[in-house]
Amino acid sequence: MTTAVTHGSQIRELGPPGLRGICFSCDSMTGLDIAEETARRVGDAAVWYGVGILAHDEELAVRCAEFARRHGLHPLFHPLDLDVCGTDPLDDRVLKAIGARADELGSPWLNVDLAMWVRQGETLLESLVPMPLVDEAVEWAADRIKHAQDVIGRPLTIENAPYPFVVGNQDVLPLMTRIAERADCLMTVDVGHLYGLRMQRGVPARLPSDDGDVAWERVVEAHMSGTFTRRFDEGVLVVDDKHDWPVADEVWALADDLLPRAVNLRSVMAEAEGMNADDLTDSVLRFARSADRWWSTP
Repeated sequence: MTTAVTHGSQIRELGPPGLRGICFSCDSMTGLDIAEETARRVGDAAVWYGVGILAHDEELAVRCAEFARRHGLHPLFHPLDLDVCGTDPLDDRVLKAIGARADELGSPWLNVDLAMWVRQGETLLESLVPMPLVDEAVEWAADRIKHAQDVIGRPLTIENAPYPFVVGNQDVLPLMTRIAERADCLMTVDVGHLYGLRMQRGVPARLPSDDGDVAWERVVEAHMSGTFTRRFDEGVLVVDDKHDWPVADEVWALADDLLPRAVNLRSVMAEAEGMNADDLTDSVLRFARSADRWWSTP
């Protein structure tokens, strides 16, 4: 299956024609040894490798690209300082550097959370602020995404961020769809993030709006990782994203229900920063065994 999307006035091919499969990620700065061992063990069970680095880290981008080539993997770039929902003005110098890193990696698109990643020049690596779930977020985020795509020169795929707290009352997937359609960009569904957000809001994991209000044809990437649920007094619930935990059965079930709707899905990522090679290998192989349930028939 060859997948193409409209970006501006151009039709872009998304990576090698027909390529789709499992992706895994490690901490790009400290986990390349684990990635090397995992790639050796899983062989062709994985076809993508997720790379999270800063815009100006050329040396690490080159190292990750070389690692991917050695193991026949295709990099997917997740810039750690691409701030499409923040309040700092977008810095074209940073955007051009991100574009250079994408070129070095050969990433067909760039994945970015709908969150504030930068505040007053400081990168919020461990404390990103998720996008408020309100109408006003649509125009703000879409305009910044359009500008970033134009400067970087590659399509962005926007991801539903983790929500340690929630501002606003809209469901994230229809809101993402409105942003993606206005910005003419792609989408990534993080199934674990979605499950956690809906549990925190006290709504079912599966909503009627999933059927008709989501641009599933724009979804090219999906993520899953572990979740850790904490219950506080008065029924307060917090669901944390845990990349070093196994995926919960409830998240697998939600993925089985939602991902076949994404007719252009190309990559499903086993997020695993913090796992050792044994656990990461087991995770990737389990993802690979489940993959046939997720790909739509063209």
